[in-house]
Amino acid sequence: MKKIFIPLLTALTVVFVGCDKIDNPIPSGFVSTEGLQWDDSSYAETNNSVRNFVLEEFTGQLCSNCPLAHKEIERLDSIYTTQFMAISYHQGAFANPNNGAPNDFRTVEGDDYAIAFTVGNWPSGTLSRLNNGSAVSVSQWDVDIQSIKNDAPKVKMGLSVLYNDSLRTAKAIITTEWLSTEAGNYQVQLQLVEDSITAYQLDGTTHVQNYIHRHLFRKSLNGTWGTTIPSSNLGDIDTQEFAIALDPTWNKDQCFVVAYVYKAAPNYEVLQAEELHLITH
Repeated sequence: MKKIFIPLLTALTVVFVGCDKIDNPIPSGFVSTEGLQWDDSSYAETNNSVRNFVLEEFTGQLCSNCPLAHKEIERLDSIYTTQFMAISYHQGAFANPNNGAPNDFRTVEGDDYAIAFTVGNWPSGTLSRLNNGSAVSVSQWDVDIQSIKNDAPKVKMGLSVLYNDSLRTAKAIITTEWLSTEAGNYQVQLQLVEDSITAYQLDGTTHVQNYIHRHLFRKSLNGTWGTTIPSSNLGDIDTQEFAIALDPTWNKDQCFVVAYVYKAAPNYEVLQAEELHLITH
């Protein structure tokens, strides 16, 4: 494993790219690096026979219908369990503090995705960025899942997440291995998400002060559109590493990394995904 030193900074994103395969998962406990020790580590890899999928939802605290979408996400999660992942972007007028939203959960990345995926209604979302990522209504989400849930995966992913508590710094190591030869260009994306944030939400006509916001997007570890996978031929392996310092307001115990491989624009379709918590529970 490569060793890195991460200096103390209030905001930091570092990228390391390699082409070696991680033959052994990161061991539990402390993992020493030059000048830094990891207090927590975890590893997961995708199943070669199961295609996972990601729902990217567009929502806002002032969106009165959005809690219905949140309930649908919970329902889908209960059905598809580890095959299903969700990311919620607070974006648009319903997320704007100038319009009365008490918390500013907006992000630059969320706005960029909303533009690319032609978001015009809230709530809406895109399931594994099908149909060039076009955002669709809540009722379409499960329909889209049915269309891909039995697909054979085209790429295998191995994800390691390490965390240093004194610097509140996380590192993600993502390895991809192609299970078939695929034409086109592909990106790998890692997103930091925080779960179970207690804050205001308008639910119909009810002002809920202690609403639990789930899988809220915080920041991309490797840029809005991720980083390039050099090649996509059968058996090709690529490893990339990224590190990020957590904002002081983020709850480390509720943060996790969602990683996925997608076909580059204008296609955007997500081929495979995996997620891991920063802290082993």
